[in-house]
Amino acid sequence: MAERTILVTGSTDGIGEATARELSRQGHRVLLHGRNPEKGRKVLAELEENTGADRLDLFIADLSVQEQVMRLAEEVAGAYDRLDVLINNAGVFMPERAVAPGGIEMTFAVNFLSQVLLAHELLGLLERSAPARIVNVASIAHRSARSVDWGNLPGFPDYDAYDAYAVSKLGVVAFTARLARTLEGTGVTANSLHPGVIDTKLLRAYTGGRDGGAPPEKGAEVEVHLALSPDAGETSGGYFEENRWKRPSSLALDAGVQEQFWEMGSSLTGAVRWADPKAYAR
Repeated sequence: MAERTILVTGSTDGIGEATARELSRQGHRVLLHGRNPEKGRKVLAELEENTGADRLDLFIADLSVQEQVMRLAEEVAGAYDRLDVLINNAGVFMPERAVAPGGIEMTFAVNFLSQVLLAHELLGLLERSAPARIVNVASIAHRSARSVDWGNLPGFPDYDAYDAYAVSKLGVVAFTARLARTLEGTGVTANSLHPGVIDTKLLRAYTGGRDGGAPPEKGAEVEVHLALSPDAGETSGGYFEENRWKRPSSLALDAGVQEQFWEMGSSLTGAVRWADPKAYAR
């Protein structure tokens, strides 16, 4: 398989780190991302030692801060002339309400809006590298969102931790399906996935610190499959769960819901160029 350049957000821990390790082991150029520089450098050194790879790089950004998301995209585009796959893996579960800049609730800012903005800012590079892929990590939790209180977004003043998480992941699935339609003819695909119930910091935040779930390597298998497999390259707008393409929730498939997440994601991030994605390649 030809070497691919792949950015994995949230790759200094958990599923993201396991994904980066496997992609590096297979000989791909992996761009790591984390929030903590010291931890990032430690993981970079460990992966280089454990995989023998010399094609790793590290980028630092707090994805709850949109200026840092845009800076991350600028740094990647400035350092590399191609990007074959963007894996939007980073995610959080916040037991208590926290607020990101702009009054946006932290779960929504990281899990949903950072994916919207990073894909938007890197689309030109992805198009110039086509065929290319956007892989957005969602969750089976999106099925728990039976409705969306649009008036409660994006600040979630009426806060329930699990509801905020489920709505953020519903947004990922719905937005990805809408994005895939916009990207038709560009050579860039967009799909979302549920990596499984995996033993990560995020799961322990939900369970109150209790261990559980499969090892991160199991979740990484799903992300690597969507990043590299031929069938994933031929699919766009799909949702992958339990090792196969599955129909997401009826709410995620609702055209009106998709459009509302699309408009909200675009307006809150300033991602206004989606109307003509082919312009990115020029």
